Amino acid sequence: MTAPERISRLFGLLCIALAWMTRIGAQRTETHAPRRDKRGRAVVSQARIGWQILSQAARWGGDVFWDYLRLLGMPFPTASTSVSRSVRC
Repeated sequence: MTAPERISRLFGLLCIALAWMTRIGAQRTETHAPRRDKRGRAVVSQARIGWQILSQAARWGGDVFWDYLRLLGMPFPTASTSVSRSVRC
């Protein structure tokens, strides 16, 4: 690796993009409940929903893109339940 600082900047940028997509997906699932499978899990993740919305806004959104850019600076909504769930890999 000849320039490790460039890799760290790229990784940081990817982390910001993932957080942005997840934030947009979280905002969308507040107003429109995602489709669920028979186990009760969402069929599409919040990050995927956010990616779809953000990619459309970047291509054709106009002012909608700037609204989503402002959304990046806002905190995530609080959880609707008091029970926390662990993440499994």
